[in-house]
Parts: sequence; C-alpha cells; structure tokens
Amino acid sequence: MYFCAIKLHKKYFMSDTQPQIMQKGLIPFILGDLLFFVFISFTGFLLFLGAVPLFDWDEINFAECAREMIETQNYLQVQINFRPFHEKPPLFIWLQCLSMNIFGINEFGARFPNAFFGVLTIISLYLVGLQLKGRLFGRIIACLYLGTMLPVIYFKSGIIDPVFNFFIFLSLVQIYYFEVFERSANLNTLSPWLAGLWLGLAVLTKGPAALLIVGLTYFIFNLSVYFHRFAWGFILKLLFATGITVSLWYGAETFAHGTGFIEKFIAYQIELLTQPVAGHEQPFYYHFVIFILGCFPLSAFTFSGMFRKHAEKEDRPLRRMMMIWFWVVMIIFSISKTKIVHYSSLLYFPAVFISGLYLEHIIRKSSKIKWETGMLYIIGMILWGILPSCINLVINHLDWITPYVKDPVAQGNLAMEVEWTGYEWLIGGVFFTGLVFNLGNLFRRRYISFLYLQVMLTLFFVNGQYKRVLPGIARYTQGAAQDFFTAQAGKEVYLVTGRYKSYLHLFYGKVKPHKNINAYNDDWLIQGDPDKPVFLATKNILYTEEFQSRLSLFEKIEEKGGFLFFKRNTRP
Repeated sequence: MYFCAIKLHKKYFMSDTQPQIMQKGLIPFILGDLLFFVFISFTGFLLFLGAVPLFDWDEINFAECAREMIETQNYLQVQINFRPFHEKPPLFIWLQCLSMNIFGINEFGARFPNAFFGVLTIISLYLVGLQLKGRLFGRIIACLYLGTMLPVIYFKSGIIDPVFNFFIFLSLVQIYYFEVFERSANLNTLSPWLAGLWLGLAVLTKGPAALLIVGLTYFIFNLSVYFHRFAWGFILKLLFATGITVSLWYGAETFAHGTGFIEKFIAYQIELLTQPVAGHEQPFYYHFVIFILGCFPLSAFTFSGMFRKHAEKEDRPLRRMMMIWFWVVMIIFSISKTKIVHYSSLLYFPAVFISGLYLEHIIRKSSKIKWETGMLYIIGMILWGILPSCINLVINHLDWITPYVKDPVAQGNLAMEVEWTGYEWLIGGVFFTGLVFNLGNLFRRRYISFLYLQVMLTLFFVNGQYKRVLPGIARYTQGAAQDFFTAQAGKEVYLVTGRYKSYLHLFYGKVKPHKNINAYNDDWLIQGDPDKPVFLATKNILYTEEFQSRLSLFEKIEEKGGFLFFKRNTRP
C-alpha cells in the first residue's frame, strides 16, 4: 500500500532483521498508536491557533499574499500590495487560500495549513519508523518530534517551512527506500516517480533550494554506498517527475506572464545566499546554536547519536543517510549570508532519526544515557523552564527595567497598556517542575515514560504561551500599528508605512486594489496629489528632521507604542 509515499514490501519487512509489522497481533497496537498521535497532535496544534495576531514580517507576508489572491481571484500569480511578488512560489499560498475560504481571512485560517501538515508529519514519522525498525522506533521518533519546542511552535505558525520540509522528507524517504531496499533487487517501483512528485511540490512551495538539498544529500549518500555507480534510470525518472510537477505552475506562469518571474525569483535566491538580505546577517555558527538551544530536548540526544562509536549493522544505512542530510542542511545555511531562525528547520527530520536510533539502542540495551545528553537536557530545562518565567515576572513589573531601556522604539513598545493576570510565570514554573520530574525518568532509564511526558509538557508550555503570553508580546511590538490600521479597514483611504518594511497595514487594513496606478508610489502618496486621504505610520526613531520635512502636508494624529501616526487629507 501507499500512504504519504510509504511502501510496504514483505520481502524486506518480514525478514529476520526487519520488524514483522504485518502480524495481526500488532495491528491493534499500531491503530492505538495512530489514534493517540492523531488526537494529541491535532489538539495540540489547533488549540489557540488564532489567539495571537499574525507577526510581521513573514506570517503577515504570506497571509496577505493569500488574501490578495482571494480578493483578486488571481490564483496563478503571487502578489503583494497587488503587485507581482517574486520571492516565493504559490503552493503554500494556495493552501492558505483554501483554508481562508473555509475558516475566514483571519489568523486561524492563515495558520491552519501548518497545523494540518503537522499532524501529517507526526503520522508519517511514526509510519516510516514503524516500517524501518518497528513500533518502538516509530513511537520514539514521533514523540521526539512532537515533544520538541521549535517544531511545535512552527506547526502553530503561518510560515512556509513546515510544508516545505514535509515534502523534502517524503522525497528523501522514497530515495532511501530505493537505494536500500529496491535497487539491488531490480524492482520496478513507483519510488522515482513519487520522489520526483514530492520534490516538485517542495520546489513549488519554497523554490529551488529543494533541488540543492535533495540533490546533494542523494549524491553524497550514493557515493558513500555505491561509489560511482549511479542508478541513472532512477535519477532520470525522478527528474522527469520533478520537472512535470514544477512545470504545472512555472510553465503556466511563463506562458501567461513571460519569464520575468523566474528571472527575478532566481536573482532573489542568489541574493539570499550571497547577501544578508533585510539585515539578517548572523555569524557562521548561528544555526548550530539555534538548533542546540531551540530544539529542546531533541538536540540533547542528536549529538550523542552522532558520536556513537558503533551502530548496529542494520542501522548504518539509515544513520548514514540522516547524518549526510543533517550536515548538508547545516553547511548550506551556515554559508548562506542571510540567516533566519526557521531556515535551518529542515535539520529537525534527520536529527529526529539520529536521536531515535540512539534512544532505541539504549532502550533495547537498557543502557544509561551519556553524561553530555543529561547536561544538554538540564541546560534546556533552565532555558525553557526558568527563563520564560523570569521574563514573565519582569513583564508584570516593567518598572524594574524601563529606567535601563534607552532605545526609543522599545520605550514606546513597553509603554503600551497590556492586561496581564500576574500568573503567567506559572506556565514556565509548571513546565520546569515537570521537566525536573522527567529528568528523573531519564536517569532511571524510564525512556518511554520520559518521551510521553515530554510530549505533554511541551504541548502544555507552547499552548500556554500562545494563550496567555504571546498576545501580550504582540501588543507591545505591533499593537499600536495594528490598532491604527485596523481602524481604517474598509474605508476609502490609502495606507502606507514610512521608512520601515511591513505588511501589517495591508492585511489588517484590508487594502483593496488601487484604481489609481500612482497609489503604488509612496512619493506620490506623501508629497503628490492623492485622490483619497492618506494614513501613514512610522517608528519614532525614524522621524528625523529630513523625514519630518517630507511629511509637511500631514497632520500628526498620535504617538503610541513606539510609532507615530499621521493623516493627510485630500486637497480641496
């Protein structure tokens, strides 16, 4: 059978070295596992999904692209501010359009695709692990992924990466199945076609980075196993399937609008690799640090798994594949000049397999964890348990820190009125207490109990933050601007931001296509002769004398939350 590109071959999975997952006695347990993972992931990812405003830039950027598709009914071309947007292909935007048509143009509708794909991810991990090494391994990797901070946070977001990563995962799973189980048997399978399909969908989700990552991983793995003997028939079928899938949109876009999108899109991808776009320049080790600290507790087991001296013979191909995948992603995005937290989120899949192999080994051997694993877990406990509680306490007593805040924007942000209960610190406190107990499970070698409790703790913590903390953070950082532009939604006005990049005014201001072509020119809106009132927001730190002179035709309305708000009426 096929499920998310996962295949069962009795010849391989009923052998002495592979788990006999087709035995009738296991079916009730497998169904029980599936029901558990579906229920817990679906509940955890959907809970409070719309409680937090969309954050500028990325979340609002993609949600606004979807809103404009719906507004214009132009589903072929991605656009922002009703102008062609060349930075992303349309697949994720299409998913958001479908979601928004069902749930409405709101935060829940924008984030639902990732929550849905989060459930698919957890189920797929379980089924792949089940087929490769048995029920224990499937439960381990599903729990590890579901109990790790950043993956869960991203499944409750509106960014592209979780869907992109899922398709990459499916493509590489098919490649692995072919190389390890099908190639030597000369089986005529669907593997190359399915691998190409998933790879093509990844390209349609985020772009040609998918080709680079999958291509390098496959090339290096193939060389490490077969040296120079490539399966050219498999490769040609994979590339053909990828090309057909990609051309379904790229071909239609080129036919309808010429090669402009492709040329600008490729130029943008090169710029991301070679230039720190939008100021996102970080040190070379940035993604390494993000993975260690952000992927708690997954990262605590990953490096122990990497540096195992001996691995079981049947584990070596899988471990090799995942090690290659991990370091391909880490090196590519460390070299890239533009570094953003979620760029390295593709590391989570190989890391969960590396960690799962290590955990399964020590469970079967009833061994104790390495000391460095325990130390990394303790560091994660402090970072994710104690630090959020301290931050929440400080937020409830801003007078402790406001005298030391010198940045004008931050001063304005912190001056926003936000309602706090005073008990938000308990979320981190309960979480930390649970982690202390779970540390005992880890050292007592109760590894399965540890995994299931970690899932519950992580989902509790993330959802608690979504419900009680993140809405307040959003109020501090963008609440004033959101209120200002929301108040103008549906009115015959122009909305513009001054000297800072944002998509918030477009989404929350519900901007419609402009009939006057000059409306897309900020200079005309600020100093020209607009035919409708203009509302402008800028940050207080950007309001220099030179910019003040440019806004001579505007009336200042208010200053709030680190922003200045202006209005310009039409000339009589």
